[in-house]
Amino acid sequence: MTETTPVERVASALKDASFRRMPTPLEIAGVTFDAAAAFVGTPPSPDLVLVGDTTLQTSRDLQRIVEGVGRALDVMRSRRPLTLVLVGPRPDSKAITSLSRYARVLPVGESADAASLSNWLAVLLPLQLPRPLEARGIDNLQALRTAVDPIAREFIDLALADPQSIAQRFADIVEEPFSQDDASDKGLEI
Repeated sequence: MTETTPVERVASALKDASFRRMPTPLEIAGVTFDAAAAFVGTPPSPDLVLVGDTTLQTSRDLQRIVEGVGRALDVMRSRRPLTLVLVGPRPDSKAITSLSRYARVLPVGESADAASLSNWLAVLLPLQLPRPLEARGIDNLQALRTAVDPIAREFIDLALADPQSIAQRFADIVEEPFSQDDASDKGLEI
């Protein structure tokens, strides 16, 4: 399926984040709700995500849907958080405030940029952590020799030449400021 509409772009981003698309109209506790799209998170993300399209639905329609879904979840004693993703022109702040009483509201607009969309949906998407720099073995220590800090370079050189002396050099560096103060105190006459 081609991702031509903003709703389908949101749907694609949520599917990639392991959200399961629910059939629409959405049915909860025997009541149907006409959302543009609905998704339920897979563990560990328990969210129920509704997608509302402000080009096709008025603020009043969205309010009715979100309030109804919130109440239906309460009746079912569901502990799922409710999130409303709004695509299309952004409603006024009063409408967003009203919707926020029942759901977390993410107004993504009509953005075609995938990076912008994933930024807006970041609270729903898995956290992407940077890969840590691994310093295992002598080969990686060689690569770290370009360190800017002279003390860091000294410790890397010690690790390559004499790993046993690192603890003693560390203790010496920690004691240096105190031993200099002692030497200067001895030179003073009172």
